[in-house]
Amino acid sequence: MGQGNRFAPFVVLFISFVVLQAILAAVDSRQTPAKAARAFIKEYFYLDPDMQKWLCTEKRNAGMVEDFLQVKADQAAQQGYEISYFRHMFTKMHVNTIGQEADSARVQISGTTRVAINPVFMVIGKLFNLGQNHPMDVTLDLVKQNGHWRVCDIVPN
Repeated sequence: MGQGNRFAPFVVLFISFVVLQAILAAVDSRQTPAKAARAFIKEYFYLDPDMQKWLCTEKRNAGMVEDFLQVKADQAAQQGYEISYFRHMFTKMHVNTIGQEADSARVQISGTTRVAINPVFMVIGKLFNLGQNHPMDVTLDLVKQNGHWRVCDIVPN
């Protein structure tokens, strides 16, 4: 009986840890305008077609992503490159929610990006200080549609 009581605090601690992790995971998974804007802008600068899932319905149905990627591919071809040469990844990012109402928000994102033809090259370039940092500053207007935050307008600053 004395030996069983010796492990009771550890069992209680383990159960408390599991319950606390579940609660924190549920709270962290809640979507906010800042999280949606961060996810969208990462995919936008990396020229990932998956950015479409973050757009509001009007923009998504208008084929905005396909048009944007085609323009970028044409620009790259004019310069003799593939579209992957125009990809950028963030080295620093600051997200600031300027204003938020029940169904709309405005988020400002600033930071620096690097060309990321291949993400490994970007990391190596950052480690050895090769390449350039490109500053960026953009404001996104978001609306809430079907319980999810969606980007409806991109305003360069």
